[in-house]
This record gives sequence, C-alpha cells and structure tokens, in this order.
Amino acid sequence: MAKPLTAFERLLRPAGEQHGFVRAGDAEAVGVNPATLRKLAAEGRLEHRGWGLYRLATMPVTANDEYHEAVLWLKQPGVISGEAALALWDLADVNPRRIEVTIPPTYNPRRAGAQRYKFIRRALAPGDTDEVDNIPVVSPRVAIRDAIKTGLAGHLIDQAITTARRRELIDPITEARLRVELADRSEHRTPPQRSRTIHGTS
Repeated sequence: MAKPLTAFERLLRPAGEQHGFVRAGDAEAVGVNPATLRKLAAEGRLEHRGWGLYRLATMPVTANDEYHEAVLWLKQPGVISGEAALALWDLADVNPRRIEVTIPPTYNPRRAGAQRYKFIRRALAPGDTDEVDNIPVVSPRVAIRDAIKTGLAGHLIDQAITTARRRELIDPITEARLRVELADRSEHRTPPQRSRTIHGTS
C-alpha cells in the first residue's frame, strides 16, 4: 500500500505550476490546512513572501518568478502589463523598474509590499489576455499598443513589433496598424497618455 503523501509533497503540484509559489487557497485545494504553511515556513521549508503567499525553498529560481509572484500576491485576478509584459514576452530590450499589473477597475490593493508594483485599473476583454509560462499577461498587441500610448522609446517599440511579427504573435494587419499608431505618435509628438495608475502603497 502506497504511503500517504506528506503536506509538503502535496504542495509540490500547485507549486510546480506557479514557479514554486503557493497560496492558502492552493493548499486547501490539495488537502493541506493553511495553518500548515506557517509551520513549514517556521521549519525553513517554505519562504513567506506576502499575506498568505509562500514559496517552496527547494524550488529552483527562474527568470520569470517575479512576474508570477506579482499576480499571485493579489487577492483578485491580475495580469502582467506594460513594459513588464514586453519583457515577459521577450519582445524588446526593456528593463522595467517596477512590474506593472492590470487589475479590475474596482479593486484597490492595500497590502504591505504593494510599493513593489505599479497597478493599472482597467477592464480587459478576453482577447486582450494570454499566458506566458503559466503567467497571465496582456497579449503582445495590447502590450505594444500600451507602450506606444505611454511614450516608450520608438526604437524599442519598433523592436517589439518586429519581434512579435517574426514570431507570428501578431498578424500583418495588426503589425501595420501598430506601425501607423507609432508613426502618428512621432508625427504629432503626442505626450505620453495618462493612465489610471495606482502607485503601490502599504
């Protein structure tokens, strides 16, 4: 008869799909009492990363961990956006100072650690979102269009459009439209659009 899995072993499944991260809800879904997470953290087997958010200490660190942590940190669904989305899609040589996350219009995150992120309140259509490495992210089209509106350097936007088209992440019509939008911005020298940004506060 097979030996029952320990609580830590049961956490491996959800953690494996989330770059090593587990939340209280993930623990409950695999039959682990959330209180056990605190016990495992005290033993050094989990790292406490935020309210109800932990990471398995034995999981290898990857380049995309910080993006997955950003969306799991939230109580409500969030989607990686802005320059962080360009970086996650690997479309342009950007290095965002903070990870931008699009959140529902009525959500106001007030938790310790919010200052690490830049929040944008808006509603996204189903076709505006996708996944990279199991991480929710805006589509390449939306990421590039946002970059045009917010004033990202033109050569980086051109790089993103070219890369997205080469990898068939956008079609020729979308490429043409994005290039027209970029040209219009350059011609009219439109100042960066003000978005409904929430700078994280604790």
